[in-house]
Amino acid sequence: MSLIMQNEIKILKQLNSLQTGYRIKVWFLLVVLAVVAGLIWACGVTFSAVVGIWLGYKLLRLVLRVLGLVISLFVSLVSIIILIAIISLLIF
Repeated sequence: MSLIMQNEIKILKQLNSLQTGYRIKVWFLLVVLAVVAGLIWACGVTFSAVVGIWLGYKLLRLVLRVLGLVISLFVSLVSIIILIAIISLLIF
């Protein structure tokens, strides 16, 4: 019986620590957003410029991901062709 209670206490401690960690992350994110918003407001940047920079960043990430996938596909196709050539040379 005491082992079960010890396990339950350990589980509750882990759950509390996870919730605390989550709260710290949320507060940190809110502080970072407030600082960024303050810097944007202090510099006098317009809302459309911020949205444009954000969309440009997202577009750049998308292009780099697609480029990475294309390169990965190319390398996979070359590897498959090389494996087929090696296997066919070993068979014949």
